Amino acid sequence: MPQSSFKDRIHDSRDHLAVIDIGSNSVRLVVFDKMSRNPHILFNEKVLCGLGRMISKTGKMDDEAMAAALATLKRFQLLMKAMRIEAGHIDAVATAAVREASNGAAFIARIKSDTGIRVRVISGKEEAELSALGVLSGIPDADGIIGDLGGGSLELVEIAKGAITEKITLPIGPLRLQGDFNDDQTLISRKIIASLKEVPWLKARRNKNFYIVGGAWRAVSRVNMVQKKTPLPILHAFSLEGADAQDLAKLIAQQEPQSLAKINSVPSRRAAVMPCAALILYHILDHMRPNKVITSSLGLREGLVYQRLPQSLKAEDPFIAAARDMAEIGGRFKEHGDRLMRWIDPLFESKTDRPELKRLRYGTCLLSDISWRGHPDYRAERAIMEALYGRFVGIDHKDRGFVGLALGRIYGASDGMPLASLCRSMLGEEDIRQALILGEALRLGHRISGGTSNLLKRVSLKRFSDRLVLDVEPDAHEIVNEVVARRFQNLAQIMNLRPEIAGLSDDAYGATSDLPIQA
Repeated sequence: MPQSSFKDRIHDSRDHLAVIDIGSNSVRLVVFDKMSRNPHILFNEKVLCGLGRMISKTGKMDDEAMAAALATLKRFQLLMKAMRIEAGHIDAVATAAVREASNGAAFIARIKSDTGIRVRVISGKEEAELSALGVLSGIPDADGIIGDLGGGSLELVEIAKGAITEKITLPIGPLRLQGDFNDDQTLISRKIIASLKEVPWLKARRNKNFYIVGGAWRAVSRVNMVQKKTPLPILHAFSLEGADAQDLAKLIAQQEPQSLAKINSVPSRRAAVMPCAALILYHILDHMRPNKVITSSLGLREGLVYQRLPQSLKAEDPFIAAARDMAEIGGRFKEHGDRLMRWIDPLFESKTDRPELKRLRYGTCLLSDISWRGHPDYRAERAIMEALYGRFVGIDHKDRGFVGLALGRIYGASDGMPLASLCRSMLGEEDIRQALILGEALRLGHRISGGTSNLLKRVSLKRFSDRLVLDVEPDAHEIVNEVVARRFQNLAQIMNLRPEIAGLSDDAYGATSDLPIQA
């Protein structure tokens, strides 16, 4: 791929893909830059129209809601036209409200005549499958039950080893339940419990993880973050123990919407359905007793993109794909990250090395040059912030802390830097040590190479039981100066090894360090 290809694809409208999701509560447009393992969102807009709020009482979508949705879709059509998105790159779907309303077909025809947008009404099972694909696109190792809560329905899907094994749609969305029973939580609870009894495989999957999707449940997770004082306010991959999540869901279900709306992170228009959404979550957790409850920011819309990908792209690691994209935009030398990964490999013992850490090391190598354009005094902060707050999937909060701590060390972050301390707060002692070793090794590699690959080929690292050796080719001794020697010594110290430099004579190296020299 040419150096400029990633930048070009962002501005090439021929590759853009627009997804329109007409749900029971909201109507949303998302424009992706391209069908890839790491699609970038160029535009994202949501309008709460409430198409499903009257269906339980009248069997129809009410005129006010349809007018709001139609006005929104007209705006979306103008935006897509201005963005030069081709008709074949627009995927518009409608879910439970339109699917179940007696005037759904007429509404779809009206959308086509007024906007030209062709909308396909998907079945409950297809909706469940797309939501599951969206979760898998962002959490490839997801294993357990996925719950996607919309305004009118709840989709439940079981996934195991990347495959969908069970799926069902239940009529227990918060808009529907509130329409049927107002705010009577006793009646709502009876309906939820009765519906869950229709899913025999759900209770049999106790101690599995439960992955939650949907705007109302994401709002519940935001409250949980506040309650738990979560160090990193990133929704995707936010995780709670099942029992803790159940207790918090019960607490939120007992709150008034007005109280919830006062929480800064809660969208005011979501507050009205949050107690009911939390009550649904409480009963599911009580029913299946999951190990962990994990929030996914990706769902049906991302599933529509993921579904279109060839198998070769689906198999890619989304975190590595994202890191490679960022390196292509911000790094000086595209191939440098791969070379650095090979260069540092001897530092990590194969027998005790963990696969998940090797993956994070690779991503960190790819990202290691992203702050070189920044102000020298703030490169460390910039690098850490990219790791902590960047739009990555395929990693959780702990992983972000690991990558952030390593990137900060590359750019000389002190232990007392607030962002570095934030990273440490999410990690255990051994992971902190591994991140610092990685950061020091890459800091050394960048100093030796100057950001290129050729010089790294002339210097290698060798790890022994009691010492760490920097092996320099005889005709390349000028590579090692005082700064290189000091950084090598720092690396050996963190690893609790004795540092040695091989391949240099005393005359060549001079008196810049107390390190042992092997001629």
